[in-house]
Amino acid sequence: MVSTQPGQLLTYDFRSLNNTSPVTEEPKRSLKILQWNIERNYESDAIITTLKKINADVIILQEIDIGCKRSQGRNHMLELCKALGVKGGFVCEFLELESPIRRPRDQGGGIHGNAILSKYDLDFRVINHHYHGYDWDHNGERLREPRKGKRCSLAATINAPGLPPILCYTLHLEVFCGITARVSTFSEIFQDASQHTKQYPHQLICGDLNTMAHSIARLSSKYANDRYRFLSLGETEASWWDRRLLSFHERDGPINSKLSTSGWFGWIFPWFIIKHWPWLYQLGSGFNMDVLKMARNPGFYDPWPVNYVTLENPEYFGLFKAKLDWTMIRCMEVINRSCGNEDYSESDHAYLMVEVVPDDPKQVEQQYSLWKQRRKQWNGEEKSTKIVWIASCLVALATAAAAYYWNK
Repeated sequence: MVSTQPGQLLTYDFRSLNNTSPVTEEPKRSLKILQWNIERNYESDAIITTLKKINADVIILQEIDIGCKRSQGRNHMLELCKALGVKGGFVCEFLELESPIRRPRDQGGGIHGNAILSKYDLDFRVINHHYHGYDWDHNGERLREPRKGKRCSLAATINAPGLPPILCYTLHLEVFCGITARVSTFSEIFQDASQHTKQYPHQLICGDLNTMAHSIARLSSKYANDRYRFLSLGETEASWWDRRLLSFHERDGPINSKLSTSGWFGWIFPWFIIKHWPWLYQLGSGFNMDVLKMARNPGFYDPWPVNYVTLENPEYFGLFKAKLDWTMIRCMEVINRSCGNEDYSESDHAYLMVEVVPDDPKQVEQQYSLWKQRRKQWNGEEKSTKIVWIASCLVALATAAAAYYWNK
């Protein structure tokens, strides 16, 4: 039985079983990156078969079980690395407690977490978050899933022959919270990435961000429990993230003004005025100042549309579907992309594959302008700022009026 605890790293290296040795392999021009939430390895054998067919250079996964009864008590991390002939790092997020209150499909008894696998050399580092959207230690039983631990992210530096080192992240954000908690947790990834851009300009962030607080999900306080449950009306959470988080580059200002309530503080009060009263930003957004400073994009773009569906729940007759999975790229050009498992037969998530070519040193120096070009290339023109400003002001005024009459 694996004794890894929450926040700890577990590694396996089965590259010696692979017929192709990374040491003797020809220098590469590009890397194939796969992002996939594999849903607790319920369909483990089918997942391994698919991963072998894809033959990605880097495999970024969420929801890996080790020793849990719901997935036959198997060490799925070891099985994945051995079957694929790769090196892998697994960060344990939770001890899944075995309990009679769990449904058979959710039964614990082992550990659960996320991983990065590759046929090339990897150096791992665990990121322990300060912001958490749900207290699993004390409230897990309310969801009939008693567990111990917290959300953790994993970073790895990939060293492939002929390519510069590439820093990548795997993360799985909390689903039982709201936009505020998810963005707060994610802001720590942006901060970590920003601190390493000089040493590792080529980076990627992949994961299941659980950007789902829209459509009928916003009617449930279980899945949407903050002010943005209604202040994001008219768009999906993925679209909200794109407009308020990914579109604000760290060069655009010392704090992310687009995270103010529906963006309207950022339009009415420019930074040179608001900087004297920072409490206005916190009041308007619900984010504290540390998050507003960290939540500035150091240059990532996502080559998938904000309305691209990676999860669709058939129980809701098409009323709920969302882009939960992201592949954010920095200082690399996407030359190919594909997706799979769109029938959700092997997992409740579709997988995303991108093939990237790292920018050369001259392109890295032009990172800001290239970031703008690539966002436009893959995501199109942003919505008219005038329309967004008017709509945001109307939402803010309606909210203020409702609060006034409610308390009158």
